[in-house]
Order: sequence, then structure tokens, then C-alpha cells
Amino acid sequence: MAKVLLTWELGGGSGHLVNLRPFVCGLEAGGHKVFVALRHLSNGPNLLGGKAVSYLQAPYKSNVPRNVISMARTFAHILHNIGFGDAAELAALVDAWRSLIDWIGPDLIIFDHSPTALLAARGGKARRVLVGDSFCCPPDCTPFPDLRPWLPADRAALFTTEEIVLENTNRVLRLRGQPALERLGQLYGEVDEVILTTLADFDHYPHRAVARYRGPWLPEGGELPAWPGGSGKKVFAYLKNFPALPQLLVLLRQTGCPTIMHIDGVSAEFQRQHESSTLCFHGNRLDLPRAARESDLAILNGTHGSTVLTLLAGKPMLQLPLMLEQQLNARATVRLGAGASASAGQGETLAGALSGLLQSTACAEAASRFAARYARHSPWEESRRAVAEVLGFLA
Repeated sequence: MAKVLLTWELGGGSGHLVNLRPFVCGLEAGGHKVFVALRHLSNGPNLLGGKAVSYLQAPYKSNVPRNVISMARTFAHILHNIGFGDAAELAALVDAWRSLIDWIGPDLIIFDHSPTALLAARGGKARRVLVGDSFCCPPDCTPFPDLRPWLPADRAALFTTEEIVLENTNRVLRLRGQPALERLGQLYGEVDEVILTTLADFDHYPHRAVARYRGPWLPEGGELPAWPGGSGKKVFAYLKNFPALPQLLVLLRQTGCPTIMHIDGVSAEFQRQHESSTLCFHGNRLDLPRAARESDLAILNGTHGSTVLTLLAGKPMLQLPLMLEQQLNARATVRLGAGASASAGQGETLAGALSGLLQSTACAEAASRFAARYARHSPWEESRRAVAEVLGFLA
């Protein structure tokens, strides 16, 4: 029996748990002892399953950095904001992860968006596997590419931040008697396996030298969609609360289209105020693949898993991104011709985007072409193969 640690350090969505679930189930079935260190423990046992999993709180930076980079442009900026911008703070976070790793003594560590844990594991005996979409698994390159290339940038200034982060990283490594890195990308390049849970169309690093795209895993369970009455296209919305949400709900009621919604972060009273004979809310998490199949149009925040799974079902979407990664996914959707993107903070941009998607067939046709291109892709089969490969490390 081997001991395996699975980690999730950054990000707020349940997609990280979806990434880890197949490994939890497969490792337990293989007779191994499983430890899971999660950023948010509340939904872990429900979404991950497992009968004898040991759940732990993952160390992570919870305070706002003193010199926060308000508009991250590269992965080095993201690292800067989550602790790598201050060598003393980074050392404390690495010590916390190192203590946890030493206590468990894992033979294998599976990292989902866990850069500090990845740094702490350098030099240890455990084999290291990365899992996640392209945003969470940058390639081993220098400098890191600009993630907002549509904006003007000072390239030298972008690289200066990367050099600062690299120096802080190497200070921590030197304190622990570890060899310094020549470039930040080594942190992600020098692992045993990278399991990319995305498709090439949604790789935010299109010039990645080596990649095997597995596509997103399917989330388990979820409430079955219950469609209200109405005429016109069926609309499925899977969102977090955002400033222009009330305007969106007014527009959806005016269309008269049968609409189901799951919105994280709104009260039951808010839902009662906005529901109608054609618009209903699902308080629990929906069965996303089924809702996508039954709908004609999805409205999303640009979250990676829901975006790709909706396209695999051949359905177009309106994207309302709230953060950088979601903005990149929204731009990829528009680039494919399979949807439109609008501001989540400006309600006046919603009406035209929603009306265009309801009246035109162009985006629906592009989404159907995407689904046809990946018709032989099986998320279940890809996750099964990934688990088999990880078990092979422990054989």
C-alpha cells in the first residue's frame, strides 16, 4: 500500500475537486491510503467521495499582498500575488507545506493548482504529478507569455516581476539546501507527469512544446434539470453572482424562453423575487452535462469545465467572465465562433449579446461543428486512462 497526497491550493471553483475525484476513487480502489489537502474543505467529502480519505486544510496565503499586482499579465504575476512576491512569506508557506508532506510521507503527490506545495515538494522522495487546465499548468518557458496580449504592455517590466519572483523562490530553495532554478518554468516542467484536463482549443499557452490534452472530467451527480413553461429556445444558466445579474434576469423573463438557473451566491429571497412562470432557480448544483444537452443556449461565467462540456454537447453560449482565466475561456469561445461575450459589470452590453444569440444560428452551428470534431472524445475514458497511469507510478 502506498500513501498518496492530493493538493488544491489556489482557485475557488468546484472544478478543482472534479479534477481530483477520479484519482481519489481509483487510488482507494487500488488499496492505497489517500490524503487530500484542500483550500476549501466544506464540499470535499461530498464531491470527492472515498470511504477512508484523510482530509486536511491546505496552507495558502489568505491576506492581501502588500504590493499586489492588480491586473495580472503573466503567471509570474499570479505567483507574486499568492506569496511568491515576498521571500519571508513564501518561506513560511513552504514550511507549512513541508511539515504536512513530512508528516504524511507520501510516495506520490498529485497537485491541482498548488504552486507553493509544488515548491515545497522539490527534493523529496515523492513522485510528482500535475493535473489541471492549461491556466494552472504553465509550460516550462521563459519569460512566461503575456496572458492579456490584446493590451499594450512593457515587456521589460513584465519580465522584471518574473525575475523578482524567481529570486524569492531561489532564496527559499537555498535555505533548504536545494539547487536554485534557472527559470520559474522549471517548477512545472520538472515533474513526472502533466495531466492537462483541457482541449487544445482552450490552451492559453498555444505554443506549448509538448502536450497531451485529456479534456475536462465529468462532474458526478447533480440535480436533474426541471424546465418551466415558455416558448422559444431553452436557456441554461450556471453562474456566480455578478453586478449585472438583475438586468440579465429581466432580459430573460422578457424573452419568454424556458430558463433554468443555478446561481452561486444569491439568497433564497433574491430567487423568489426574480422567478417567474418561465424562469426557475435550482438551489442545488445541476447535472451539468444533462442540462447542456437539453438546452439550446447556455449562459456561463467562462468557467473552464462548464464551457468545454457545453461545447462538447454542441451548444452555444453567452460568456460573462469575472476573472482573467474566465476571460481567456470566453475569448476562446468567441474565437471558435460558438458564442458571445459581454461584461458582467455593465448590464447595457447584455441585451444585444443575448438577442443576437437567440436570433442567429451561426453560433449554434459553430458549436455543433466543435462537438462533431470531438465526437469520439470520451471524458470518462480519458479520466480512466489518467488514473491508470498514476497507479502505474505506484506499481
